[in-house]
Amino acid sequence: MIKLLFSLSILFSFSLTSIDAQQPEYNRKGFEVASTDDLAFKIGLHSVGRFQYLTQSDVRIWSDGEWVTPSKDLHGMQTSFANIEFMVSIGDGDIDFFFDGLLATQRHPSLWWGNNGYMYIRQIPGNSFLSKINPLMKHIDIKAGNFFANFGEHQFTRTINGDAHRNPLIGNPVVAPLGSEPGMEIYHNGNGYGLMVGGGIGTPEQDFQEARNYSYRAKAWLDLIDNVYLSGSFYSVNHDAGVNRGSNLFRRSRHGSSYGAVWNLNNDNSGAGEGPGQVRPGVGRELTAFEFNAIFTLFEGNKISAYFGMAEDVGPNPNNFGQSGDEKWNYYSVEVQHYLNDNFYLAGRYSNINYSEFLSSDNKGDVYRIQAGFGSFITKNILLKAEYVYQAASGFNEGTTGVANSVDVGMEPKFSGVVLEIGVSF
Repeated sequence: MIKLLFSLSILFSFSLTSIDAQQPEYNRKGFEVASTDDLAFKIGLHSVGRFQYLTQSDVRIWSDGEWVTPSKDLHGMQTSFANIEFMVSIGDGDIDFFFDGLLATQRHPSLWWGNNGYMYIRQIPGNSFLSKINPLMKHIDIKAGNFFANFGEHQFTRTINGDAHRNPLIGNPVVAPLGSEPGMEIYHNGNGYGLMVGGGIGTPEQDFQEARNYSYRAKAWLDLIDNVYLSGSFYSVNHDAGVNRGSNLFRRSRHGSSYGAVWNLNNDNSGAGEGPGQVRPGVGRELTAFEFNAIFTLFEGNKISAYFGMAEDVGPNPNNFGQSGDEKWNYYSVEVQHYLNDNFYLAGRYSNINYSEFLSSDNKGDVYRIQAGFGSFITKNILLKAEYVYQAASGFNEGTTGVANSVDVGMEPKFSGVVLEIGVSF
């Protein structure tokens, strides 16, 4: 708490002496490559390159039946990562078809992975026999396909592989739920408020096992007051014990981490290289989660974002299937961003996950991350960032793995250092 207050006081002092500025407008919808009277085709591309100077200590990793001590110094260039997006709009924005792929990821740097693929329906074009339902579509929108569950604000605010402009810093919060699955969501957008209800198959890909059950989610948001946005989200899935895999809401880390090789064994095909440094709670066999978000502006050019979440999971240890039990955790983050002028900003974030129980009632602890840095728009599509990061775990029993991959968080591991990033996005 002392570190959090100290960090925020420094950032707030910068804000008080800063000139007013607005974030530059940024078109995230790519560029149009073809169109007809009732159809438009667009392509988007996002790519990042990073240099890191990180060190880690008190780290040991369980691999092939023994403890392995990884390198302490992790300096050099990271692999470049990229996303490509395709969107087709039918009518006057009536229906959007969207698909994107991950051209290279932290987990699989040489493979292209499909990511989202869905349609978003605002109304049925007038030449369709289904246009008779348009009186209903005046009140709702429908999203269907394979996409990120609308839980919290993470898909709008965190780095997703090569798509980094939405994140004012380089790394994400230590926990940033982002899970995709086939499903459907129904939206009602009112005047100053919105509602969403939806469901999915509860697993990231098609699954027809009898043990699999459906997931359910809901969200409400308010923006009645200028410069104040509030939202609350709920997600639940309850698979039978025989299902092979569960929800990926908290564990989908194929989108990568901005800190290469920390708290894992690189990409050595051991399964320990996914989401370096990220805490990945729960295997999602039985998962119930809530999250509350607030985003507001004190004055021009300033933005403060905060969220608080709580979740409970029942299932095996994802890194040791001989162990099973309950996982209960709270997680939260506070972030400040302020523009000094149209092209330069300062940012800071404190994020934390606190386990009140990990597989047994006597095993508890937390992992926190402090980030501070700046960003500079070289052009509206090229963003240069620099960040200092410090992360540590404490409180867990020695030998505890599964909180952050196969790392023994009971050894109270740490990492810190500086990361530079150049991102191109259009």
